[in-house]
This record gives sequence, structure tokens and C-alpha cells, in this order.
Amino acid sequence: MTASSILQREIATVKAVEPPPAEEEQPRILTLKVDTEAPESLMKVPKRRRWVNRHYTDWVKTQPCVVCQRPADDPHHIIGYGLGGTGTKAHDIFVIPLCRTCHNELHADTAAFEQKHGSQRKLLYRFLDRQFGCGVIG
Repeated sequence: MTASSILQREIATVKAVEPPPAEEEQPRILTLKVDTEAPESLMKVPKRRRWVNRHYTDWVKTQPCVVCQRPADDPHHIIGYGLGGTGTKAHDIFVIPLCRTCHNELHADTAAFEQKHGSQRKLLYRFLDRQFGCGVIG
């Protein structure tokens, strides 16, 4: 018996293994576009253009509250971290789903809310991480 005949016999007995079925990718709610040559990026003090995406904020409303996991109906724009401007909300990407009770609690006393439930930034990071991980944002 030669080495090649042994190898051929061994190969013949190996069953073909089919690759596992590909996981179905969730439909993306938001696809990010990167413009590396945006004119504003060349300006010393660019005019702030607020990013608005109604489709995304409507979807955020359908997610459970990031604090209590009850149904959320309010996409809360992060406040108090310099993400907005005078009379301007933060960009729509900086929203977290909150139920009406938690949203009222946050606006009544932001410091007490964050002491009790964690900072808005931490809640946002967890929420965004979950969305990127699930393929909702890509």
C-alpha cells in the first residue's frame, strides 16, 4: 500500500460537512453614510447641522425602555452633555427609548435620575452597542 492510496481511501470515507445555514440578518433600520470630503469638515468653525432621521426615531419608540424594560413611547434626546446647542436637540442618533414614567423622572431631576439609573451616556452606549450588534445599524 502506498501513501497516496491510503490517503485516497481516508478521503473517501470522510463525509462532506455542509456549512451551517447563514443567520438571517435583521433588516437594517439605519445605514450610515460616511462623507470623507464634506465641505464643512474643512471649515475652522463649521455651521452645525442637526442630523434628523424620523425613521430611526420612530423605530426607537418601538424598543423597550432602557431603564425599566416596559414599552417605550418616547425617544429621549440626550441632554446635559453638550450634544445640543442653544434651543437645539442632540442629533437623532443620540436617542434612547424611555417609557413616559422614566422620561418624566429624567426631566424632573436629571442628576437624581442618573444617580439612580446610571448616566444617559452609559444607557446610550449600551443601546447603540446592542443595535450595532444586532445589525439594526450598519
